[in-house]
Amino acid sequence: MTTDLSIRTAALKPRARRFADYWLSLPRTDLIPHRRDFEPQALAGILNTFMIFEIVAPDHFLVRLAGTTVIEHYGREITGQNYLDFRTPEERPVTRAAMTLIATHPCAQFVRQAVRTGDGKGRVSESFGLPMRDDRGQPTLLYYQVDDIRLDDFKTREERYLLEKRTAERVFLDIGNGVPDFPQVGAVG
Repeated sequence: MTTDLSIRTAALKPRARRFADYWLSLPRTDLIPHRRDFEPQALAGILNTFMIFEIVAPDHFLVRLAGTTVIEHYGREITGQNYLDFRTPEERPVTRAAMTLIATHPCAQFVRQAVRTGDGKGRVSESFGLPMRDDRGQPTLLYYQVDDIRLDDFKTREERYLLEKRTAERVFLDIGNGVPDFPQVGAVG
């Protein structure tokens, strides 16, 4: 969904706001900071909710890092995997295009997803992503803060494990380059 919304004024949850404020404080080249300037200790206490992706090919979004809360939610270690393998076949092209756009436009992305876990219950997960430059200065890294994974809401380990994710809402946020055009994502039925 194309929305004229700035990262500075977006209504983000506290952890996502903390990440956005820190990201905005970093020195940037053509709107995007470098990984070398990112100090993980600045986000201590919320790194367990992070995912870092590297765009290694048009159809390969390597999970470089998955925080412990994210790993627990997936029910297994996902670092080293292609993130697109966790998306439904019909969602892969849209997810690929949206994630690529974060680095190429550049912009931020807020995604609300309907999640179905091992107990069959539906829940909501929110992700907030921003681009980052790799060691060569290329914008191939995507840093996401994942919110609303409340593991203490689950009674058993099986209930926690992710079975399916479907995008319910996708909003791009301006980081200084405007908001890109992108097809609207409707509500999940």
